[in-house]
Amino acid sequence: MSDPVLHVKNLSGGYDPVQIFQEIDLILHQGESAGIFGPNGHGKTTFLKTLSGLIDPWSGTIRFHGDLMNREGERGSRKWRNFNYDAVTRRRMDPKKVAWAGLIHVQQGNLMFPELTVDETLSISSEAARGRDGWTPEQVRDLFPRVAERRGHKIRFLSGGERQMVSVAAGLLSAPRLLILDEPTLGLSPKIRQELCDAILKVRKTGMPIILIDQDVGFLEQIIDTLYLFDHGRISGRMTREEMPDHDGLMALLFGEHH
Repeated sequence: MSDPVLHVKNLSGGYDPVQIFQEIDLILHQGESAGIFGPNGHGKTTFLKTLSGLIDPWSGTIRFHGDLMNREGERGSRKWRNFNYDAVTRRRMDPKKVAWAGLIHVQQGNLMFPELTVDETLSISSEAARGRDGWTPEQVRDLFPRVAERRGHKIRFLSGGERQMVSVAAGLLSAPRLLILDEPTLGLSPKIRQELCDAILKVRKTGMPIILIDQDVGFLEQIIDTLYLFDHGRISGRMTREEMPDHDGLMALLFGEHH
């Protein structure tokens, strides 16, 4: 059998000195997608930022298409508060290497340059493709007509939903071999939310592997093959799409019947 798309083993991390998540195992094969569901503040976003190298893992391994993405072994201890270890210590993981390999992370919160136009933002995104075949600008404009309409506008003049669409479009133009989406529909109006959900479903139907965090169980069911329950920085449960209960059932699994 070929290497998994993503193989995470015993991964732990956080923001020094606080550990946020620990001993996470996750395997994703070609053609599969996974969802992560759990309460806010329990480490889901920190875990995703670690997968993409935005923050260094403390221990464990991340393999992407068989290639090791992080330095093995546990991180060194930080004994003196007044000494900046980051200034002299090589990163344990290089986010550029991760993106160039095709592990593309669309973060929560529309983190884009406000003074760039939509077209300028999308043209930068294609640099991460590194010659890989992927989505073309024409395909992205067809997927997101609102993005095409706003192509000459600066990011800061877009609505929250439009910025989120540009974020996903930028991710697609990076020619992902795995697309990570962190709560892409958070805080959007019902109409815009549905447009974005429909677009992500079309992306999934192309066979692209996706890791998705979202609080909408119905949306998750349309996208994923496997759901991981994330609770207090650990994977507390794993189930197939067919085994998934409704939102109340998932909350009962996390918090008990009287949550």
